[in-house]
Amino acid sequence: MIKKYLAAALALTMCVCCLASCAKSDSSSSKKDSSSSKSSSSSAADSSSSEVLTPGADLVDDSGTEKTPEPALVIDGKDVDTKDLVMCSIDGYDIDFEMFRYYYYYTLNKYQSAYGATLDSIKSTEGGFDLFIEDVVTSLKQEIVAKKLAEENDITLDDEDMKTVEDQMTQAKANYDSDEAFVEDLKSNYLTEDLFKKLLESAALYQKVYDTLFINEGKYATSKEDFKAIVSDPEQYCREIHIMIPYYAQVELDDSTAESYDSMSLSEKVYAKQMAYYQLDEDAMAEAKEKAKTLAEDLLAQAQETDDFSKLVEKEGYDVGLEDATNGYYISKNSSGYPDALVEAAFALGENEISSELVADETYGYFIIQRLPVDMDYVESNIESMVNAYDAPTVEKVYKEYIDAMKVTYFDQWDKLTADSIS
Repeated sequence: MIKKYLAAALALTMCVCCLASCAKSDSSSSKKDSSSSKSSSSSAADSSSSEVLTPGADLVDDSGTEKTPEPALVIDGKDVDTKDLVMCSIDGYDIDFEMFRYYYYYTLNKYQSAYGATLDSIKSTEGGFDLFIEDVVTSLKQEIVAKKLAEENDITLDDEDMKTVEDQMTQAKANYDSDEAFVEDLKSNYLTEDLFKKLLESAALYQKVYDTLFINEGKYATSKEDFKAIVSDPEQYCREIHIMIPYYAQVELDDSTAESYDSMSLSEKVYAKQMAYYQLDEDAMAEAKEKAKTLAEDLLAQAQETDDFSKLVEKEGYDVGLEDATNGYYISKNSSGYPDALVEAAFALGENEISSELVADETYGYFIIQRLPVDMDYVESNIESMVNAYDAPTVEKVYKEYIDAMKVTYFDQWDKLTADSIS
């Protein structure tokens, strides 16, 4: 249960990508999958959706249960006293060992989830540990941005906010048989009770900063009236649906998977095809791509003749986000997470026009696109989420500018840190 609260805290505080995710969530379709044409960025929300952290050391007790290492810092083979140790200072914010250690393992978990990397593989890669530590510091910077924005805009946690934090702590503890069990679960996630509370407070502050500045016509938000004008301008906004034909579309499945394929959901079909595709050697992948292109060309011909493109999308497309193709995607030329070729081709079409050529993307495969008229009734009903999506690049830009301007000073033995220093 503690992991659910940690997931919320992480999703709110640790990554600028997460803030952008909040801004662009559900702007056009409630469904999102690895097959969607919207790219999935690595974020705290992503990495914390199930298991918040994975222990970084392969330690087991007598029963074979994995143990979390005791907090320690070793430099040149000698233990360093971490009490009151400031590992680094970022724009005047001191990062103690406890906080740094948590982010260290948080970042390691991201590496494991995204790349399958371990500390052993990181330290065996030339320059790998230095890049890893840079990412740890970047994660810390991303949390501090919210604190700086709060200070500059007189945003503070009031009594009601702090009561919410206390209630979260109480509710978390209530799911354990004892305080000892609660503390032990915290420890397995590289946390102490004090640090966990700090993360919850950071999450609350982050949310308040976001709600005050980035939505609801805040300082950095586009007003609803301005957005209506923007979305009505075909040069600035576009509504589109598409058939996505990925490179794995025609890959052959093993007999048992093929037998159940027709009864699978689209997400399950996508997963099955992806797994089969990525097991192919280079030549077989090239052959699969050619078959996918042949299929795409056939579908392009069908698209030119159909009276109902959306039915063809539902029947032949692999974009899970368009299982219900009624609304399509609403995008601007600056929308993040969409293939550039798709955006460019969609804006080049007239209303109700279908692309006459395949649109190719190295990551996703092939697209056949139809541009649809903007539905202002839909816009009115979904304007808050759509404004948030439109403003996502602005949010990212603000965070990046703050991060780029931050100055960091390190403790005097920082240059001696190795992959074996922190446990």
